Amino acid sequence: MTDPGNISRKFTRLYILALSAVAFLSVLGQVLIQLTLNNQLDDSGIINYAGRQRFLSQQIVKNLLLLTDGEATPADTVYLNELRRGLAAWQKYHHALRNGNREELGFAVSNSDSTKRLYARLEPHFQAIRSRAGDAVRQLETGKDPAMPARETREILAHERIFLTLMDQIVFGYDHEAKARVTQLRRIELLLGGFTLLVLAVEGLLVFRPAVRKLRDTIVQLLASETKAVKMNQELVRLNQSLKEAREELLEAANQKHLQQMSEQKLRAACLIEGQEEERKRMARELHDGLGQMLTALKLGIERMGTHGTFTEKGQKLLGELKTLIGQTIGETRVISFNLMPAVLSDFGIASALKLLTTQTSDNTGFNISFNTNFSGVRLPKNIEIGLYRIAQEGIHNALKYAQADQIAVRLVTKKEYIHLIIADNGKGFLYGIEEENGVAHLGLNNMQERSHMINGIMKIDSRPGQGTRIGIKVPIIYLEDEKNHSVISG
Repeated sequence: MTDPGNISRKFTRLYILALSAVAFLSVLGQVLIQLTLNNQLDDSGIINYAGRQRFLSQQIVKNLLLLTDGEATPADTVYLNELRRGLAAWQKYHHALRNGNREELGFAVSNSDSTKRLYARLEPHFQAIRSRAGDAVRQLETGKDPAMPARETREILAHERIFLTLMDQIVFGYDHEAKARVTQLRRIELLLGGFTLLVLAVEGLLVFRPAVRKLRDTIVQLLASETKAVKMNQELVRLNQSLKEAREELLEAANQKHLQQMSEQKLRAACLIEGQEEERKRMARELHDGLGQMLTALKLGIERMGTHGTFTEKGQKLLGELKTLIGQTIGETRVISFNLMPAVLSDFGIASALKLLTTQTSDNTGFNISFNTNFSGVRLPKNIEIGLYRIAQEGIHNALKYAQADQIAVRLVTKKEYIHLIIADNGKGFLYGIEEENGVAHLGLNNMQERSHMINGIMKIDSRPGQGTRIGIKVPIIYLEDEKNHSVISG
């Protein structure tokens, strides 16, 4: 079996060789064309300047005739200046054309032997015209011999006929040489074009034709392989579809299992929290109805003892201290009972409960704790109200105890279909998720996060060291018809 690599290398070498030959011939043709174009420009310039020599010689004779016609006119000065300029240019271009002076003409002049012989024959007549014209100009400028310019003009006319004849031969010679170079270039171009066509023909026979045969055989093999590949691809598509369906079934089953586990976990947590809240409520009621009543009765008994009994001064003082201690105990019991489960939360809702919480905490601590809301006061589901209240409790507690804040702002606002609880303080702040120095404070934040999750809320903490802390909870409002007021909660 033929090695595909050897075939590829063989065709590559042939392609490179053929294309290199075509490229070389093309570049060579372009070089020749550019050189010929440059020569053509030089030839046109040479012919132009040679023709101008004839014109300038005639202009010199014309001006001399006008200046020596015997009648002085105001235009004589113009004719004399034109004669000087024409004579100077005529001499300059004659020497430049004869000697091939590139600096004077701007291009090179290469005179053939025949042209040089013509210039040699022309030279005596040129010198005679130049000499006679120069003498005439000087005489016209001085005016010593008025008859002299006329004599010089007649001699110039005698030499001008021969000068013009020879200049015509020189111009025709330049033109003939230019046409000969163009004809030579045409022959070379035809030769290069023929050779290029020959190279292309050889390339077609030795490169393209075998390549086409190989390409045809390769296409046949590719079509056969494609047919097999199509069949295999169809089989793979069926297998892939089966795998995709199986994977989707497994993912669906896994998702269902995960959702079920999450629902069960959430339900267990909700039941646990509900049990805790019920226990808090029971303990608050027992503290209020049991221990609170007993302490109140004890306080009244001690007060009656103070009014009806006889005590020494030390006894009176001790009795007063007992009354103060019992009063403080009753107040502390009420605070504990309120913190466990405030009655205002179950009776009047979250807005009233938060208002009372901030007011009592501000009174007890002496710090500035404000509360603002735009909430209408309609009732939310019980679990949402309890969750928001506990989050607010924890946030205020953390701000006072750990953040060392002396200003706390609590806001409860509704926007669209969400209710927002915001707790902001001016405490020392922290880096949430990075700073682990205060594990208790972070435990409180985790509890707030968990309670927010239990009521389908989103909690965001924004804090920087030295810039305070802002905690925001966004909870979707659940539409709930109030049994007493028959009102509907709206976002």
